[in-house]
Parts: sequence; structure tokens; C-alpha cells
Amino acid sequence: MNGIELKSHPGVLARRSEGIVPFARAIQAASAGRIAFTVNGLRLADQDQARLNGIDLEQAVGLLAEAIEHPLRPGTYPLEILLSLYGNGRTMAQVLDEFYRQHLPFIAENLVESIESRLLKVYLLGSAGTGVVSAVQDMVAAFAAAGYFGRAFPLFDPSKKGAPVRGYGVIGREPIRAHAAFEAPDIILLFDHKMLPLLRQTLAGYWNVDPKRIGILVNSAMTPGDFRSASDFQQPYALYTVDADALLRGRRIPPNYAMIGGLLGMLDDCVIDKQAFTRVVRSSLEAKFGAGEKLDANLDVFEQAQQRVRKETDAELRPQSLGPVEIGAVPSGQTILFEDGNQAIARAAALVLNQFPSVVAAYPITPQTPIVETLAKMVAEGELSAESVTPESEHGAAGAVLGAARDRVLTFTATSSQGFALMSEVVHSMAGLRMGNVLISNVLRSLNSPLDVENDHSDLCKVGLDAGYIVFMTQDVQQAFDFHLMAYLVSLYAEYREVEGPVGNRAGDESKDVEMIPDRSVMLPTIVASEGFEVSHAPERYLAVSQTLAEDLYKDPFFDYVRKFVETPNRSIMGTLQLSDSRHDTDYQRHTAMELTLDVLPKVFERFEHYTGRRYELLRAFNLERSETVFVVAGAANGTFEQVAREFQTCGINVAVVHPNVLRPFPKQNWADVINGKRVYVYDRDDPFGAVGGRLYTELAGVVNEYGLADSGTILYARIYGLGGRTPTLSNVRDEILKALRCQAGELELLPEKQYVGVSL
Repeated sequence: MNGIELKSHPGVLARRSEGIVPFARAIQAASAGRIAFTVNGLRLADQDQARLNGIDLEQAVGLLAEAIEHPLRPGTYPLEILLSLYGNGRTMAQVLDEFYRQHLPFIAENLVESIESRLLKVYLLGSAGTGVVSAVQDMVAAFAAAGYFGRAFPLFDPSKKGAPVRGYGVIGREPIRAHAAFEAPDIILLFDHKMLPLLRQTLAGYWNVDPKRIGILVNSAMTPGDFRSASDFQQPYALYTVDADALLRGRRIPPNYAMIGGLLGMLDDCVIDKQAFTRVVRSSLEAKFGAGEKLDANLDVFEQAQQRVRKETDAELRPQSLGPVEIGAVPSGQTILFEDGNQAIARAAALVLNQFPSVVAAYPITPQTPIVETLAKMVAEGELSAESVTPESEHGAAGAVLGAARDRVLTFTATSSQGFALMSEVVHSMAGLRMGNVLISNVLRSLNSPLDVENDHSDLCKVGLDAGYIVFMTQDVQQAFDFHLMAYLVSLYAEYREVEGPVGNRAGDESKDVEMIPDRSVMLPTIVASEGFEVSHAPERYLAVSQTLAEDLYKDPFFDYVRKFVETPNRSIMGTLQLSDSRHDTDYQRHTAMELTLDVLPKVFERFEHYTGRRYELLRAFNLERSETVFVVAGAANGTFEQVAREFQTCGINVAVVHPNVLRPFPKQNWADVINGKRVYVYDRDDPFGAVGGRLYTELAGVVNEYGLADSGTILYARIYGLGGRTPTLSNVRDEILKALRCQAGELELLPEKQYVGVSL
């Protein structure tokens, strides 16, 4: 970041010999308040020089005189720290460099830029129908298939044809954990020049970024210079043009691959592995279209656009170099895919349902609709053997699932928001009937009212969390795939014993009849919760298992209880009446089943690791051992917190981030071990109005009470964030962590009571 030059400022020079306080005042005034030197946390400019006890004033004046010979970054400079670094043969440049590396506010200042500097960030803007959504997904998918990590964030307004469509593509050499769009792009692809006024508004948000570092490729027949003149576009962005429309003429294809080709034409060979990228594009197009006119047309415009990109003579685009990469070894029976959460969920569900008699009944609702569409297509094309039921509502879908589950087939449904609320009557019935063969994929979305199709956790917390289900919480596409693959292995756990009586097994053999041992059976339905849009619609690279590997997993001898359940006739009575005298005991049995689930889950995770190589725990903790401060965040935003925490760690500052992989049963002992003696900031993406905090906060408060953790110094801070899709950015998260670190250092007092993060009223 550019520093502030003060060495030639007349006001500063005039005060150098008048003492430390007038000198500091002059520096503060000359920098318009952007630079302040402090003692004991107070600005020198506001203090009485006679009361500066313990400060070597002559040394302090000399330090300031040397400091202003260098460009100074805006911020606060504690004089005590600078004096401790001053001397011992160090030059002032070395003192300032060391200070910037040690002082927390300056470390935080460049944190986001440091994270984003290792990424190639592409922003796409066009109108509906120009191929922006498919372009951002295909572009990042090609990078992922070439060996890079990537994540795509397509955003669109479905209100009318021609409405603005945006896409964010992020590519890097390391895993990309943040589930937030970047803060400033390296490259902008403008699919439709009529969107330039909207682009100008977007560019205004990049006020703190050097415009020469951002390249803009416009779909235009004009040269960059002519386009700049015709549109009165004077900002010094690196401007490029490509006539994608001319390349498409007569081909009846959208401009997405022309613009992707143009992107490659903007970049030097050292930035990305163009050959690998081109190979992947060719193979993905062949898989998508097969041989024929569409394949040839898209490949032709992709290759031609690379050669026809025009740039201004002084345009020097130098984004972070990604360089050549090698695809690492892929575990046997698995393949690297680039898909969004909805596709991955449907894929995982099909891998299991194909092995057993099964029923799918789901009603479409945003943002889970693609799950239903994908499964319906798989059934229609013979890829999925499940029976598909088309209901008239979510309540009807739940009813169909309940009816099918009575016959001991595996059942699946997906829902969101008001749809989940509509089926809640049946949801609770299925839990009370101990239907462990029911799996609900809850793609999280706000509950009305007001109407909001974006993401938070209100549907899960207000409808499903207390319904008596095992509840997994996913934070990315990989977890969404894996947890759906594992769900039945947990929910159907039961131990069986032989019983006297006629043989009634479906197997048709002479084996003895069996029944479940009541107090050794989980038999609770499962909810797998995944963030709407931030997981459901944001494609990323993940490892998918093959049908063969999925079958090997379910054939593991430990999981024999799954087949035993399917093959054992159901002799239970549905819908029995229980008066108050017995209901209490029945609900206690559900409690003991939850307790048993805590024993079963680690065993399932262990066997899953054996087959896939991926190890899960009830909680996922980063950097816990070295940290006094812990952030608890459920869902996709956890990755953004961890990304920032990892960046702080590279600077020697430790913060822990914890994700609850399992919300029900609530693993209280694991939580007690994690939060013992820590400052714990609990971020809930749902507001139980009028309560002392969000759901995770109140549950952890119970853990603190039950285990007596307050005596060990455990403090909980209740925070509500991200309601209605207000996704936290890297900067938002950095600021939250910075406040907590300053509180830990005694520089700032934070209230533990419920606070709302990011309210803009």
C-alpha cells in the first residue's frame, strides 16, 4: 500500500524542534488525521508533554524525525512499540518493516489483499441469455479439471429477459475456503456493452484498488481506444476488446466460449497453463455436446477469440501468476468433479438409493429445485432405479415419504424454507415413528415474512432442529456429498436378535426371524442441511465416489444392519394412540437413541475414512491448541472465517475456528473440551427473536453451565449475522476477528450479550 509522504511538508518541518507533542500534532494535521502517534493508547497530539513520564523525549523526537523520512502507512503508531524496536543497529526502514509485521491493525489492513493476491479473480457481467452463468461455471470447471482449485458464484435476476446477470470466478493453487465473492477482480468480462452503466457503478466500489491492475474485456467491434472515446470511459483500467458477436454470427450459440477464449488471450503464458486449459475445454465440450456442429462451433470461437483480442498499447495486465500445475493422484474409485451442491447432493443420494428399494418424493422450491430436477431426470433416463412420486405440495411429498417408509424402503426428499414449514406436521410424525429410512435434504433458506429467497438458517432452526432428527450441517460441496452418502449408515443403525416364530424374511431363505433390540437401535430420520446458494448454487471442485465404491461401502460387514432392515418385514402398528402416561417414556426412548447415535457416528466416520480417505469428526476445529479465542460458525461462512484465521496465523497470530458437523445429537462433551477456558464468539445465522442469543449460543451456554466451564474462564459472546443472505465478506470477517483479538489484548471491551453483526439501519 502506498504511504503518506511527510518529509517535505512545511508544517511538519517547522515543528520538529518544538518538542514531541507539537511535532506529533503537526504530523497528525499534515496527514489529515490518517497518522497518529500514541502513548498509553492516547494520541500524543492530545497530551501534555510534561506528563509523559517514562518516555525518553529526546529519543522519541529523533525517532519521529527519522520516521517521516519514509512513506508512512495510514494508522496508529504506539510510541512504546516503536521505541522498543529502535536502536540496536536497526535502520528506520527495518524498524518500520518490523513494526508493520507485528502491530495487529497493520497486519489486518493488508490481510484481504494478501489472500486475494494468490487468486485469479474474474468478474463477468452481461444480460440474461448471453451465457454468463454457464460461462463462469464452465470457465472455473476448466481450471479445476486442469489441476487448479476454483469456486464459481453465479448471480442473476430472474425477473425478466435482458436483466443483469453476474458471475464471480475464483481460481487458485490452494484450496479456496471462503464462500464469499472477492472484493476486487483482476479481470472483468463485459458480455454486453449495453451493461457499461452498471459496470461503472460496480467499478466505483473499487476505489481503493489501482485501476491499472484490473483488465476489462468488452464484447465490441471497436478497438479499445475507439470504445473508450465513444463511451467517454476515462478511468485508466487496462481496456481490451474482442468482437465475440462477429465470431458467433450464423452459429446460433451464446458468446460464453468466445469470452472465455478472450480471457486466455488477455493473459501471458506464464499466468496460466493455457495448453492444459485448452485440452480441458475440448474434452468438456465433447462430453457436453458430442461430435457435431455445436462442438466445432464452440471450439472454433474459443480458439479464434484468443487470437483476436485487442488491447491498448499501454495495457499491462499482471495478475498473480498461477503457473503450470500437476493433477495429484486421485484415490481409487473416486473422481474429481466440479459441480454445485445441488448436483452433488442428487449424485450422492442416487448412489445409495440405487442399491435398495427406494422412493423419491419432493416438491420443487428455490433453492433446492435442481435436486428434484436431477433425480427426476435420472429416473426418466434409467440411471436411478427409485420410484419417483410427483406430489402436489411439500406436505404431499412428506406424506408420500411417510407412506413409503412404512414399507422399509429407503426414502428421500428435499425442501427449503416455506416448503419445509408446510411439511412440518408430517416431519414430526416421521420422527415419532422412528423412521430411520427417511432422509431430508434441507437446502437452507430464510422463512417468510418478508419474502426472501436468500440463505440463512431460520428454516432449519425453526422447523427441523427439534423434530427428533439426526442433523448434519455441511460447509461446502464435499461435505454435502459425503454427509448425504453417509446419512443412512447412521440413521438405520440397529442391533438385531433372533426371535421365535414363523420365518418372515424377504430373503425367502430358511434363516430365523429377527427383530431390533429396542435400546440398541438408533432408527431416527436424518436431515442434512446445506446453505442455499452459497453451497447449493456455487460449483466447486470435490471428490465423488463411484457406484462401485458406494456399494462397497454399504456392503461393509459393519453396515450389515442396513440390508437387515430392508429385508426384515415391518410388523409394527402405525399411528398408535399413546396417552400421557406412556408418551413420556416413548420420548425418553428417542433421547436414548440420540445418545446411542453419539457412539455410532465415530464408527461410521471411521469406516467412511477407510473407503474414501476422508476423515470426519463431530466437530471440525482449526488451530484450537494455540488459540485463546475461538469462533464458532456453522455452514458455508465457516470457510471464510477459517480462510482469514489461516492468514492471521501466517503472521504469528492464532485464532481458532470450529464447525459443527453434527447438530443433533448435540455432542456436548466434545464442545466442553473445545471451549474450555476460551473466549468463544458464537455466530448464529438465525435469530430466535427475544432469546438471549442464537441457537448455537444458547446450547453452548448450557454446556458451560453443565460442565462448570465459567470457573475455567470460558466466556461466550452471542452474535447474529448473515440473515436473509447477507453473506459476510473477507473484510467483514477480518474486522470481527480483529475486534476479538483486541478484546483479548485488553485494548477493547466487547459485550457478551446478543449483538447483530452488519446491521445497516
